[in-house]
Amino acid sequence: MTASAPEPETELDRLAHGAASGDATMIAGLLALLGPLLVRYCRARLGRRAASYEQADDVAQEVSYAVLAAVPGYREGPFLRIVHEIATKIVDELPPPEPAGSELSGLLPNLPSLDRDIVVLRVATGLSASDTAAVLGLSDAEVRVAQHRALSRLRSLLSPA
Repeated sequence: MTASAPEPETELDRLAHGAASGDATMIAGLLALLGPLLVRYCRARLGRRAASYEQADDVAQEVSYAVLAAVPGYREGPFLRIVHEIATKIVDELPPPEPAGSELSGLLPNLPSLDRDIVVLRVATGLSASDTAAVLGLSDAEVRVAQHRALSRLRSLLSPA
């Protein structure tokens, strides 16, 4: 059995290492890179409430604070995986939404959690299959197969029987 090659360091990982050492420029760069990803993730998971994304944007801000609190402990591995774990935990701890929002956000809870995460990360957040695989600890092929399965399930839920 051969040892697996270390995962290449991404720009996010590089910024997280610098931010962990307290470099203000790296912290600002980390937040600038993460901000749009967190907003898209939270908006996809939470949807619109009262015709706006205000709650999702507030949750994204809360996730940013939690990520910053975790930065000093970061040593190695994909930092995006840590970000995803923090964001998922915070979103999952929120009270269930009232029955409103987009039709798609209303259907996401019908998917198994892994499939839902893949759809949110790939479609809503815009991560590549490779980045999504790194976040979830899967292979690129597993991500693509699960994404296809999840999107097929969503299509079947959208189309009338």
